[in-house]
Amino acid sequence: MLNRVKATIKSYNMISDDRPIIIGVSGGPDSMALLHILTNLVSNPLVVAHLNHQFRGIEANLDAEFVRDQCNKMGIPAVIKEYNVPLYMKEKKLGAQEAARKIRYQFYLETAKEWNAGYLALGHHANDQAETLMMRLIRGTGPHGLSGIPYVREFEGLSIIRPLLDITREEIDQYIKEWSIPYRVDQSNFSTKYFRNEIRLNIIPYLQKYNRKLINHLSQIAKLNQAEDDYMQKVATNELNKSLIEKEKDTYILNVFYLQNLDIALQRRVIHLILSYLNLKEEFTFSHIEKILFLISQSHPSKSLDLPNLRVYREYDKIILKTIKELKHTPYVFEMSIPGVLELPHIKKRIRAYVSEKRNDPSGVWDVFDFHLMKEKKITVRSRRHGDRMQIKGMNGSKKVKDIFIDQKIPKEWRDKQPIIEADGQILWIPGIKRSNLKRISENTESFLYIQLEDL
Repeated sequence: MLNRVKATIKSYNMISDDRPIIIGVSGGPDSMALLHILTNLVSNPLVVAHLNHQFRGIEANLDAEFVRDQCNKMGIPAVIKEYNVPLYMKEKKLGAQEAARKIRYQFYLETAKEWNAGYLALGHHANDQAETLMMRLIRGTGPHGLSGIPYVREFEGLSIIRPLLDITREEIDQYIKEWSIPYRVDQSNFSTKYFRNEIRLNIIPYLQKYNRKLINHLSQIAKLNQAEDDYMQKVATNELNKSLIEKEKDTYILNVFYLQNLDIALQRRVIHLILSYLNLKEEFTFSHIEKILFLISQSHPSKSLDLPNLRVYREYDKIILKTIKELKHTPYVFEMSIPGVLELPHIKKRIRAYVSEKRNDPSGVWDVFDFHLMKEKKITVRSRRHGDRMQIKGMNGSKKVKDIFIDQKIPKEWRDKQPIIEADGQILWIPGIKRSNLKRISENTESFLYIQLEDL
């Protein structure tokens, strides 16, 4: 078995330098076998990390003491800590397994930084892989989910490696017996209140009646899918970059026509990739992705879709995915003296106003007005309001600002941000979009009011 684990480590280039390896050791047979195997296979410094989650009272304390004693006998440093995960669960309103995982990985990261480690070795094996696939199949998953537990994964600068993924639980048990390796038994592993335990104790044994090699076959499916998933991720990343128009921390804007010309499988991959980049807490399902694809396929230039903490909307030739927290815009109103400068950091813009006795043409987004025609020598900079109307230059009467935005194809999500310049109680100018018929300059104009919109 040592040779097979050695081959796995080499095949996936799990260890590429001599930095220390943190080994997550619970005290159970899997992690104790991993500890013993790595002491025989690698020359890197080893550090054991054990976390008491405070779920099992005295039993958990005994596990911690056992790990400490075994590490002392082997001459391997051990970092053993405890954390009140039950309290953390209540505070964060999380399930037991999710809360334990969050705290455990944070503990691993802290230990790795403390020891300047480059690797975290975990004892997941082929049976864990099979159980993971079975859980995902029952709950519903796509091709990415069928890749199962990765052999190697980067996590905040730490390389997580799983050298035992090609080894079955039965083989680990045999190795434990052969080398007389002591271990502890966690009785909670036999409780079917946890879904994974139900899979391991009942569902997989039942299915093994029909295929005794089920564990190996499911593990092979995961391995094949990992390789294909890695390849498809690279292709999807390339297509995402080609279709990408604009990207911010919580926003992706893509060319909808480019996406429409991609194969449907690649469209799904690109959308899945963006959802992972947006780092949303929700787990998006096949149904969610199909709704986004339906929006992409439509010919209607303006439609929107609300998903958990995410809004997806079409704006003519664009498809925009934006987190909900970025969509909440507070109406704003600012009085501005002339001359003056007003910064609008919430939209990353600046308004500048000044008066000149001579006509000149500034650069950028600007317009000019007759300063003497203004009753009040100030302007108001605000966001749009319901029912706004504007007297358009070159037109009789007025027009709804809403219709102006539609005619000019202004994205819905920008309309509440767009600054509107008002003077004497009337809309004077919508920077970069339209100016009104008010305060127009003429041959008799003596004082020119220049208003500019600039980027911060």
